[in-house]
Amino acid sequence: MTNRFLPSVLAVYVVAVTAGMLLVYHDFYYDILEAKCIYYCVCTAAVLALTGSWLFLTGHGKGTVAKRKSFMDMAVIAWGVTVVVSTVFSPVRFHAFVGNGGRYAGCFLLLLYIGAYFCITRYYQVKEWHLMIFLAAGVFMCLFGITDFFDMDLLGFKAEIRESQRHTFTSTIGNINTYTSCVAMVMAYGGVMFTAARERLKAAGYGVCTVIAFFALILGESDNAYLSLAAFFGLLPLYVFRSGKRIWRYALLAAAFFTAAALVGVICRVMEGQVVPITGLFQVIAGSRFLPVIIVFLWLAAGASYLLDRKGIFEKPSVTSVLIKTWLAFLAVIILAAVFMLYDVNVAGNGDRYGGLKSYLLFNDEWGTHRGYVWRIAVEDYKKFAPLQKIFGYGPDTFGFITNRNNYPEMVERYQELFDSTHNEYLQYLVTIGPAGLLAYCGIHGAAAVQVIKNKKSDPVAAAALMAVACYDLQAAVNINQPIATPVMWTLLAVSAAGMAGEKSNLPCPGSSRQY
Repeated sequence: MTNRFLPSVLAVYVVAVTAGMLLVYHDFYYDILEAKCIYYCVCTAAVLALTGSWLFLTGHGKGTVAKRKSFMDMAVIAWGVTVVVSTVFSPVRFHAFVGNGGRYAGCFLLLLYIGAYFCITRYYQVKEWHLMIFLAAGVFMCLFGITDFFDMDLLGFKAEIRESQRHTFTSTIGNINTYTSCVAMVMAYGGVMFTAARERLKAAGYGVCTVIAFFALILGESDNAYLSLAAFFGLLPLYVFRSGKRIWRYALLAAAFFTAAALVGVICRVMEGQVVPITGLFQVIAGSRFLPVIIVFLWLAAGASYLLDRKGIFEKPSVTSVLIKTWLAFLAVIILAAVFMLYDVNVAGNGDRYGGLKSYLLFNDEWGTHRGYVWRIAVEDYKKFAPLQKIFGYGPDTFGFITNRNNYPEMVERYQELFDSTHNEYLQYLVTIGPAGLLAYCGIHGAAAVQVIKNKKSDPVAAAALMAVACYDLQAAVNINQPIATPVMWTLLAVSAAGMAGEKSNLPCPGSSRQY
């Protein structure tokens, strides 16, 4: 009984956070951030109290402390130390601890992430059905967001919202950027499980969930989503090719996404004036004359790879090695091309040759809805820090105090706004907890990726959870760290670490003989 107590507690906690954070709300959008933050804090405080009490009463705590720590564990500890040091030396110490000058991502909340991580990695037993509940909650969130595209407002979230903000808040999440971050994690988890599932019914279920997430991402009206899509479609082959099985499902997912984009384009034209207009990068994709060609090619590629898969061609080690190396070379070409385009537009001044992509490639103060401006002043303000602050930052989630002190007149005059976040999680950490904290944070995620790469028989649930984290990570380059999507990401990161550490799951690795 005692051996099952903590795994059971952690199972409830994982479900409560991954699924509950997507659905819980109090007064619609009016207090959505505070309600979800309180919910997470209560859940995490409860699990920490239960875990600590059980370890104390049973005397198992000493064994936990003595357990060998991985590089990822050490990176998490180092991050926690920098967060605490940054808070202690912050000029606004109380606000750095609470985080009430920004999105409540102060020292207290960050330490809760760390506490939950160690509880999950030590005592949680990874099970597929736990994350199925997360996926089910995510599908509901997506479907609710899709109905918002048709301006249906089924649950009355927008009954009293300002008309100017009606289309910037959606589903049970709120801001569309946070919404797409949550949807991206649902998409990534469902997509990896679709490629790994062997039972046809189960694969069909995961596939349907992933396609629903595709539609939700497209209809979410946030260009941030396409960064997550790039991470998903760019990294998924490295997992699929390694197993040498069901490679055709990757082509099927790619075909499904572009088909969904084309269908949304048709809906927008046929129902113009009845649906929320979608602008931005979607217009570039849907308006491309090459889109029909891409769709036909991908469906043909899915069919051809299915036939090759049936013949066992992809199971040969020599073939999988070539596929992985070819894909890595392809990714390198894409990255080099992106770097060249950025140079060509911003340095050489040849932006006009890129048409509609120019606004995405040209970095200035107006780039990304004023993100360019916020990033610039963040770097300029960081340069003014005292030596100690340049190492450990101004304090967790204190960017609003920095800009209020240094940039208030300019912000009000130019944009009539007060910026309390850099809209770039990595730059935010650089300024608020310093390069020491940023390095430790990147080390955490890097170590998680290395665990997957080294473990060739990784649990699909753990790999899927990490793919969700990767999609969050790339979108975080233009997004805000907030207690809605971020707690879900930290929980999935810990679940992935637990799976990679050898915790038993009811799923075998791709290519094993057991069915699931």
